[in-house]
Amino acid sequence: MVSVVVGTLAYGAGDLISPTGEALSYWTAVGRVLLGAVYVVVNLLWVAGLALLLSVSTDAPLGAVGGAVMVSIVSQILDQITALEDLRNYLPTHYASAWSGLLSSTVDWGDMARGAFGSVTWAAVLCAAAVWRFSRKDVTS
Repeated sequence: MVSVVVGTLAYGAGDLISPTGEALSYWTAVGRVLLGAVYVVVNLLWVAGLALLLSVSTDAPLGAVGGAVMVSIVSQILDQITALEDLRNYLPTHYASAWSGLLSSTVDWGDMARGAFGSVTWAAVLCAAAVWRFSRKDVTS
């Protein structure tokens, strides 16, 4: 919200011109940018689930953070390998940039729905594994 206010003060409340050259009215653009931010938050839930799993599996907090960042980077690299074909659709980062479809005049909700579903599924599995792991861990420190 702060960036919307600062951007409006700095650049005015004119139309948003997307990278494809399409124009969106100010309020439509604000709504879609905020919806895109919500999508990014939902799309990153799997990273939080993975970091939670790693944090209950190690005593080093930076190991959990580093592991989550590393898996995210590796997933993005694997997504660029076209030889993987349909396997790429199951990577958690495959639909990470689907929010950019919100900047066109007609929105294709398919990729965003698949990305949100995939991310929530990955997050649920990873959080369940973290809860299972933590419930069997002997907490001594």
